[in-house]
Amino acid sequence: IEDLLSPDTCVCRTDDRCLVEGLQDVSLEIVMPRGDSDHIVMVLGEQAGKVGQILQREPEREWALVQLGQDPQVLQLPYDSICHYLGRDKDN
Repeated sequence: IEDLLSPDTCVCRTDDRCLVEGLQDVSLEIVMPRGDSDHIVMVLGEQAGKVGQILQREPEREWALVQLGQDPQVLQLPYDSICHYLGRDKDN
């Protein structure tokens, strides 16, 4: 996802670097990080758009412990609220 046009519409970049505008959120699938320390981006809630790192995963319960940016607080978040982040590091 490159940009949000509205709460349920976005602009995405494909693997071959093409931009696709006007995608509805029902057309998208969240990609879960596979590694225990992968970077994530929040996709739901008041923290949406913030980047963090997984500290611990609990696949059976579908949640992860996450630290957002430099914030020392650790959050327990459901998988539905996070997505694998491949972008550049940024301080959110």
